[in-house]
Amino acid sequence: MVKRFFIAALFFTGLGCNLAINDWAGETSYTDLYQSEDFAGDSSIEARIDLKVGELQVQAGDPSKVYELDVHYNELVFKPEVDFQRFDESAKLEISLQGEGRSFRNPGKNRLDLRINPETALNLECHTGVGESNLDLTGLKVDRLVLQSGVGETRLSMLESNRTTCELIEVTSGVGELDIIGLGNFHFKKLNFRGGVGESNLEFSGDWTEVGSVTIEVGVGAVEVRLPRDIGAELTISKGFFSNYEIEGFTKRGDTFFSDNMERVEKIVKINIRSGLGGVGVRWI
Repeated sequence: MVKRFFIAALFFTGLGCNLAINDWAGETSYTDLYQSEDFAGDSSIEARIDLKVGELQVQAGDPSKVYELDVHYNELVFKPEVDFQRFDESAKLEISLQGEGRSFRNPGKNRLDLRINPETALNLECHTGVGESNLDLTGLKVDRLVLQSGVGETRLSMLESNRTTCELIEVTSGVGELDIIGLGNFHFKKLNFRGGVGESNLEFSGDWTEVGSVTIEVGVGAVEVRLPRDIGAELTISKGFFSNYEIEGFTKRGDTFFSDNMERVEKIVKINIRSGLGGVGVRWI
């Protein structure tokens, strides 16, 4: 992994979060919520998730349901809100787990598990706070994805070919570690990534039916780009005075880096990297 930057800043940022979390105290009372809607030929669904504190799981679900939702939460602090609307051939789902104005001391170990119909085109937007998130979108038809991660570990994966073309992937990393696996399987037309504080690993394996454009903005932390050897790459890197980059298997011509396998591959992805205070590494897998 590219070398760590601003260790002291990361340490004190993480320390502050840990102190805040560990300082929370108070009673907990857990309860569970289950909701679902039967599939009625819905061609698409727009789903929005806002989870301030807790563990998030998103994955493919039962084809007989538009969605299934399980929420485990501390009812003394939080209240889940679920709004589902059905239109002619589409549906809209909004899920949030918000505080009720009471003390946020000891929020508890909340969990939100959302399962989406694999036959329905998915427009997904996720905003996460403190906690771990696992978005395994394998088997789904993802046509748009927006992810804004908070504090903690986040994993996003597409381990099989996306069943449709994804118009846009937009990811903003917060504080912590972010791993994205199988970006080549998304068939995206455009990918925008904005790094935060911590480490981000972007792994571009997949079948690359669609070769879209990629823009990566590096924040204070480090970003590692992992490219499969069966695709070529053109890198344009704009770096700040304090930034650093480590790339291998490329030849620089002018302001652009060209991968050494350009003459042996059919597909070439263009990646624009803007590095501020952090660092970026490009590796082959």
